[in-house]
Order: sequence, then structure tokens, then C-alpha cells
Amino acid sequence: MTTVVKQDDRNQADSSVMMDDISLGSNDDALCPVVLASDDAYGMPLATTLRSVVEACPDAWPIQFFVLSDGVTEETKDRVVGSLPGGSAAIDWLSVEMSNFEEFSRLPHVSKVTFARFLLPRLIPPQISRVLYLDSDLLALGDLGPLCQIDLENAVLGAVADAFLDTATKCDHPAAESVPRVKRYFNAGVLLIDMDLWRNQRISEAALEYIAKHPDSPYSDQDALNVACDGRWMPLDSMWNFQQGDHIGVFKPRTGMGPRIVHFTTDEKPWIAEQRNINARLYDGFRNRTRFARTLPQILLDAYRSFSAPKKASRKSE
Repeated sequence: MTTVVKQDDRNQADSSVMMDDISLGSNDDALCPVVLASDDAYGMPLATTLRSVVEACPDAWPIQFFVLSDGVTEETKDRVVGSLPGGSAAIDWLSVEMSNFEEFSRLPHVSKVTFARFLLPRLIPPQISRVLYLDSDLLALGDLGPLCQIDLENAVLGAVADAFLDTATKCDHPAAESVPRVKRYFNAGVLLIDMDLWRNQRISEAALEYIAKHPDSPYSDQDALNVACDGRWMPLDSMWNFQQGDHIGVFKPRTGMGPRIVHFTTDEKPWIAEQRNINARLYDGFRNRTRFARTLPQILLDAYRSFSAPKKASRKSE
């Protein structure tokens, strides 16, 4: 079932109509379908990421989204849909069963729904040959059309090298001691995926085999995907997955310069007041245009938490 954000009910929780099928425009400027994953607790970040994408890509409306949903409630879905401008999106909510992944380790702030990427071949319709996967802890600051149009040159996916782990694994940094050694190590938060090659090369099966043999791999599904795609992926420009958003101030680009996607890769998420994230105001600007905007009491409480909390050391994430 597809949730369509109606043109005449902008930003209302009841602004959706359920349809068994939807035909989206096929012009050359349209984005490829965009895939995200979320559980119910991540409803606000999901809505904020979606809002940033539709604002960054108005010429591609309606954008087709697939959300891999681990227990997202109908109430949360309504709030997410109501967070988007009328006519901007069509959302397919694809329920995923994640109980089989309970045994695998992951960082404390990472949900088990991160493993849902392994299920993409089963969930994405076979006629769709390319998707853009996005984590739900990022903001799109520029048009993603050029990203979707990149020629992958027979690579199974395009990704940006991980800002820390790609170097750390090469120089045997102690923090990367248990991270698998590959030719280059990518960050899995932004993936431009050739679904035909993903299926034909059995990427999901190879990733599942790795994680079954190494259930305590420190970066879990990201480690597994790097092993499965070793030598099969294309490095993309870092502007498509800027991973320093927890430490470097970012502004929406007004020219061709600057990141198109800013990814908050550590546990210092910009919506957690205690973390004093340098880009909290940028993030809150997008959040305020969703149905998860902070109330005045929340703003005051967050100000107190930010003032009172000591700065924490960050931990690397996906």
C-alpha cells in the first residue's frame, strides 16, 4: 500500500489516501526511488530526513519513498506523512520482521532495523533497478538528482568512504582493530544501489553469511556490507555523505559548493540537547517544519539540559 501526500491537504495528519498502486513520473529529472528504515522510536528523525529530501528536490515531486518499517505505528505514520508538503511524496511502508537479527551486536544507539537493508531484494519490486538508500539521521541540503544519475560503471553500489574507518583500518588504528580489512571501507549511510547487480551478486546473502560468522563485528551490518561489496563499489564525492556534521558547522549551500547530504554519524545527534551538537539549530529548522516540532516546554527543557550536561566523548556510528 502506498501513502500519497495529497495536494490539497498540506501538512495535515489526515493528508493521505491509500492506493493499491501509483504511477510516478518517469522523466529524466526524477529521482530514483529513495529507501529509508525506521522503528517507531525514530519517527521524528525519519520525518525530518524526509522533509529535507522533498525540500531539496522539488522538481522531482512526487518522490517515491520506501520505508522499511519495524513496528512504526499508524499514529506515527500519520505524523510523518503530515510533515511533508502536499504533492511531494508517495510513501510505501514495508513491514519488516527483525527478530532474526536480535543476536547480532550493534552500537548502543543503533536500532536493529539497520539490518533491514539485507532484506532489500525481497522488499523492493523487481522492476526497480536502482534505489538510493539513506539513513534517517541525515539532512539533504541540495538536489539529489545528480547523485541518482551517476554512472556506476558496473559497480554494485556507489558510496562515500568512511571518514574515520577507511583510514583507521589501513593504519591499524587500535579503535579499528576488529573492523574487517577490505580494499576501501565505505560508510553505509548513503548508498546508491544497482538492485539488479545486488541480486545477481547475492550481496545480501554474502552479508548475512559474514554477520552470522562474526556476530560481534563492531559496526555490524556496515562491516558485513563492506565485506560483501569489497572491490565491487564505486567511491563517490564526499559531498554526498558529509560525515563531520557532529563537529563542523554546516550551512545550506547557495552555490555549487558545500555538502549535499550531511550525516550525523556519531551518538551526538543534533536532536539530543545534552550533546550540544554544533548543527542543532540547522537540524531544528527542518524539524520545525514537521509535525514533530518541539513545543515551548520542550525547548526550555532542552535549553536546561544543554546548559547542564557535560560534553561527552563521541562514538563512531553508521
